Amino acid sequence: MKKTYEIAGQVMGFFDAFKGSRPAIDNERILIVRGRSRKVLPLNEFEQKLSEIGEILEATEVDATSEEISEILEIGDKNIKRSENTTNDVDNKGFTRMKEELESMGLVVAYKVFELPKFNIVIAIWEDKNEIPPLYVEVTVSERED
Repeated sequence: MKKTYEIAGQVMGFFDAFKGSRPAIDNERILIVRGRSRKVLPLNEFEQKLSEIGEILEATEVDATSEEISEILEIGDKNIKRSENTTNDVDNKGFTRMKEELESMGLVVAYKVFELPKFNIVIAIWEDKNEIPPLYVEVTVSERED
């Protein structure tokens, strides 16, 4: 069975964002790693590349229109709350709000949600709308509550 660090490492390596990447949150239930790549990814390839890394991970993509996505994000937020000493409240709209804020700053954001037998995975990538480096990558690997 894959471990959280192995999954995050595969994602960061795929996007060439491993060097300098670091965990934003790391506890027994969830790992969030952020990194950036000097490479530029054409905006029209965002969706394809996210699907490609899902295949490499042998994960099942969760349909973007599915209600299951909001449940997965809620589980992730709950995993953060359980063991992190956060100074601000975490809520189930945090990820959506982050996406909207990045887009309002002129960045293009894409993300996909995947499932593995023991983990939910959210992979988000974003870069300047003019395709100016860097490409930012964030992967969240959260333990499932099956």
